Amino acid sequence: MVISEQGSVNSKQFKSVLSHSLDNQFSRRDEKNCSQFTVYSSLKKKAAFTLAEVLITLGIIGVVAAMTLPTLINNYQKNLVLNKLKQAYAQISTAVDSASVEFDGAPLGTWGFDCNDETMDGIYYVQDSCFHRAMKKIALKMYPKPDDFSKAFCYEGKEYKAYAGPDDYPFREGRWVSKESWSAKIPNGACVVWNRYAWAGDVRGRLLIDADGPYQGDNILGKDVYLFEYVDPNSGKGLGNSGRAIMPHGYNYGRPSDGCAKMHNGHMCATIIMNNGWSYPKNYPWW
Repeated sequence: MVISEQGSVNSKQFKSVLSHSLDNQFSRRDEKNCSQFTVYSSLKKKAAFTLAEVLITLGIIGVVAAMTLPTLINNYQKNLVLNKLKQAYAQISTAVDSASVEFDGAPLGTWGFDCNDETMDGIYYVQDSCFHRAMKKIALKMYPKPDDFSKAFCYEGKEYKAYAGPDDYPFREGRWVSKESWSAKIPNGACVVWNRYAWAGDVRGRLLIDADGPYQGDNILGKDVYLFEYVDPNSGKGLGNSGRAIMPHGYNYGRPSDGCAKMHNGHMCATIIMNNGWSYPKNYPWW
């Protein structure tokens, strides 16, 4: 028998009271645990995305990427070509300065015929200047005259994309290149081509610079190929008449943009770039 303040309680009653008390405690604990689980499950459910939401998000990302990626890729290609062109111009100018030492420092346009009918490293040069000596100063490889004028650009035995103007008009023999052309690969990977028959007035020869080489890029004049000329400094059209006369074709023309448009052949595009501080102007035609 159990005795309480309210009187005597037998063992049967005590067990009944104890059992009821424990049931209440476990019941409250189960309700609390259930409540916590419900809250957790509810929060977890709210944090999740539905399949429809994921698909919509991916669709938006895809549209934005499709709109911006072409512009990013285009800008990357333009900057890559531009940097290579600047490097090539600097390397060629350095080579000309170095070669001029052999002629008592005389500028390129006055070298005359001293190197005409000359064989150098197994390549025979018959040209009205000594430009091959300048190229030899820096060239990774010199190329002989081609059997086919379409192979005038540093030909390595496998075909490359045909050269053309911005209007898709292909190069024709004798305009910029011919079977009387030589070429050289220079340290930055560009290909330089010069032609024997390119003398006219104060122009003492012309050369083409393929900034990324014949096996890269589009091989389009004004896009990755640019036309330069070496000018007789006695004409007063060199760089300060200093003898460094490598200039873009059309540099002394009043409106070079006329020669750098899709309806033309892109032969004056280098002038526009140089006049703009060696950068593309906003309206530069990138075909």
